[in-house]
Amino acid sequence: MTPSSIVLDSVRARIIVDSSSNVPAALLAQYKMLEVPTLVNFGIESFRNNIDLTAEQFYVRLAESQALPTTSQPPPPFFAEAYRRAFAEGAEHIIVVTVSSKFSGTFTSAQTAAQEFGLERFTLWDSDSATMGSGWQAIAVARMLEVTIDLPTLVERLEKIRIDTIGYATLETLKYVARSGRVSNLQAGIGDLLQVKPVMELLYGKFTPVGRVRGKKRALREVVERLYAKMGERPINLAVAHANALGEAQELAQDAGTLLKIHELHIVDIGPVIATLTGPGALALCSYPADLF
Repeated sequence: MTPSSIVLDSVRARIIVDSSSNVPAALLAQYKMLEVPTLVNFGIESFRNNIDLTAEQFYVRLAESQALPTTSQPPPPFFAEAYRRAFAEGAEHIIVVTVSSKFSGTFTSAQTAAQEFGLERFTLWDSDSATMGSGWQAIAVARMLEVTIDLPTLVERLEKIRIDTIGYATLETLKYVARSGRVSNLQAGIGDLLQVKPVMELLYGKFTPVGRVRGKKRALREVVERLYAKMGERPINLAVAHANALGEAQELAQDAGTLLKIHELHIVDIGPVIATLTGPGALALCSYPADLF
């Protein structure tokens, strides 16, 4: 069967995501998505994200741990287990949406596992993003499947979303980035002493530093203004992602609403994979235009 002849809907197709895509639990349930967990390692102990270790438990252990935890992508058997379940429950085609292959091996694990079942039964989608930048793409697939749609049209629309998905973020502290070796301890110490907050852009699968701002409040405003510079007056679907900073995330959502035209909003915890690098207090906006089609 050629891709052009594949017709899908919510009965024939099933969506599978990795836990670092941060799809809200309510939407996972609503659209019957299956979530494959990443692994979090504290010393010799290994935990499946959202199964063996909640976000709250992760942050407690992170604060208490002398050594930085490590994380790893879901191994192929984790994806294979989800695939078997999806096919057993009646799926004819599986659409897998993962975080970017530029900074994670998750897509490769998904692809490796799919070979056991026949790649023609899958659409494997590299979101070229992270957290809800990836999650938004999975949600968009679910909504496209609410009516009958042919696979080429679905992929064409999804490509438009992927190209226009963008995020901006800032960190509470540089010490966790320093512990990972990405900046020196001296740079981190000076930055924290002077309350200098980096502003990062997430675009095309890369986190890129785009600015430094004195003070958390100004940094968060910078994040909002940079997103507005990209989106202007277009309606957007927006997610506020945070690392154990729900109150600040809610405030950031309110601030964003004064400047951006928000069509749909979700607030999510970014989870251990990104939080291990950023540390608690990181905040990000992940968005794409709501008027693409």
